[in-house]
Amino acid sequence: MSVRTANGIGVTLLVALLALGAGGTALAGEDAGGPGSRISGVFQVDFTNAYFFRGILNERDDFITQPWGELYLNLYSSETAPIRDVTVGVGAWASIHDNKTLADKSPKILYEVDWYPLISLGLPGGLTYTTVYYFYTSPNGAWATVQEWNHKLAWDDSEVLGRLSLSPYINVAIETSRNSLGTEKGVGIQMGVEPTIYEFQNERFPLALTFPVEVGLSAGDYYENGAGRDDTFGYVNWGVSASLPLPFIHESYGAWSLGLRGKVYYFGDNLAGVNRGNEIYGVVAGGLGVEF
Repeated sequence: MSVRTANGIGVTLLVALLALGAGGTALAGEDAGGPGSRISGVFQVDFTNAYFFRGILNERDDFITQPWGELYLNLYSSETAPIRDVTVGVGAWASIHDNKTLADKSPKILYEVDWYPLISLGLPGGLTYTTVYYFYTSPNGAWATVQEWNHKLAWDDSEVLGRLSLSPYINVAIETSRNSLGTEKGVGIQMGVEPTIYEFQNERFPLALTFPVEVGLSAGDYYENGAGRDDTFGYVNWGVSASLPLPFIHESYGAWSLGLRGKVYYFGDNLAGVNRGNEIYGVVAGGLGVEF
């Protein structure tokens, strides 16, 4: 249930998160991280050619490493109650740039570290509501901390549509302290679908292919330009994502997988201006992750 997406600092952060996960797992007893456990998590390291935050260009030059992790604690679950599941969690996400983007202090390569608590409610009909409060920080001093409160509603429609399921979602992002673009705090909306097709059904290596499409809109002051003019349309992106499990790693070490994603952004006027005048830009990313 992820909310978010070769360098010493990146490895250090990941190791620290893994240590935290191991500590939390030990507190839950012998079954922690396995069937029946209330504690779960995901840790991953991604590598990409460009970093866009909801269409807003942060970096598209040199090498970018993005380690992240999330830990979850399931507080309640029911098959018949109006609220089927209650889960709380914490997460950390980092973006490390060899280009030392806008660095004003050390560590110059550590452009961004985000911290966030979350609460997720499972609802009838395959609906899930998740609220996340983000603290977007910049250790290298590129910008002052931004805070944002997110509300996401997702629908697992696989029981209704089966293999034709679209997994639609909508997220409302409310800036509560400072802003990511423009002059005023704003409200953004992201909505999309993530249809998945399993084309290669191999017993040991079932390759999953997903074809996500997402639209980013401003509900007010989210995609402002320097003159304070807001664009309702921010971006649309589409692409393909492949995930390959690694079953040769013993399950006692978690469920490991490799991922590869490619997508194309088409930007509205204001975001095209931020992206050096380019209306279209392609992003490729790969990653190694583990879930427990």
